[in-house]
Amino acid sequence: MDDTVAPVGGESAFVALSKRAQVSRMRSVALEALRAFPVSVERLTLLEHGFNTTFRIDTTEGTKLATRINVNSRRSPANIAAELQWIDALARDTDLVVAAPLRTTTGDLVAWVHSPDLGRDLSVAVFGWLNGRDLGEAPTLEQSRAAGVAMAKLHNHAAMWRPTNGAELSLLQDPFWTFPDRLSPENLGIDGDDLDVVRAMVDRAASTMKRLFAVGSPQPIHADLHNWNMKWYRGRLSVFDFDDSGTGLPIQDLAVATYYRRPEHDHVDVFFEGYQSERSLPEFNSEDFETLVAHRNMLLLNDLLVTTNAEHRAIIPNFTHNTVVKLRNFLDTGVYRHDLDASWPKHP
Repeated sequence: MDDTVAPVGGESAFVALSKRAQVSRMRSVALEALRAFPVSVERLTLLEHGFNTTFRIDTTEGTKLATRINVNSRRSPANIAAELQWIDALARDTDLVVAAPLRTTTGDLVAWVHSPDLGRDLSVAVFGWLNGRDLGEAPTLEQSRAAGVAMAKLHNHAAMWRPTNGAELSLLQDPFWTFPDRLSPENLGIDGDDLDVVRAMVDRAASTMKRLFAVGSPQPIHADLHNWNMKWYRGRLSVFDFDDSGTGLPIQDLAVATYYRRPEHDHVDVFFEGYQSERSLPEFNSEDFETLVAHRNMLLLNDLLVTTNAEHRAIIPNFTHNTVVKLRNFLDTGVYRHDLDASWPKHP
């Protein structure tokens, strides 16, 4: 495990655990949290241990659910409440297929459980089960177009919807989306020209976003609509993992989706075609759009630096190197490209 970056808070003991041991600790958290929900658990099966930890729930009644533990999220309770309210509203108000949240026996959308290993309370939510497979590495053009349609429907709904009862999505206006700037030489293990590249990208993203928000109309956006957050089942697309959702600009959502689809330009094109079949594109120029695409790389690096996931921490040096290569090329050419270094980790 790379130890260039120190874990936040009192989490060093948890970070040092193996993946198996970390998952075991999170399984205990899930089982305790599930006591608050009207669920009779027969079996928990690990689905993902990454930024969050997600288990499939097989109930004694023979149904399936999913439970998500926000292990690395630093969002406030108000942010998490707003996310779950939006998913609940999408399930009720639209024809989008989403994993609707299940309420606790007291009517809440989330349960909180203290983790002694991490030294803080963790939010645990339960969602309906989504059939199908992730679009993943090799979506079809039909699926990419459907993803564009889904994003437009999300934006159409969000333009008319707002959270209630004190819930509030984070404002995604600054270059680090309300989180601390961790891109220091101590954390990155770089200096000189390489560090200058990263800091120049921070400045460019900050000025671009400040200008765009000054004239734009912020609204809820998914902010993470990549192919591992969508499933396909019997010709229908479903959308999940709203954990990064916030109040932003539709152009930011489109840039994030583009980041994950390059250099497959035909998939980018059909994604935009699908979007425009439901909603007009926001006005933008290519320079600002490319900045927002490159910003995604910078933001991922910043988030990666404090993950507790051992596998993700191990890729920090390689991811940092590849980020510098790509951002340097972007600042020199004005175009963000993934195909400059084949060793980059596509989805941290």
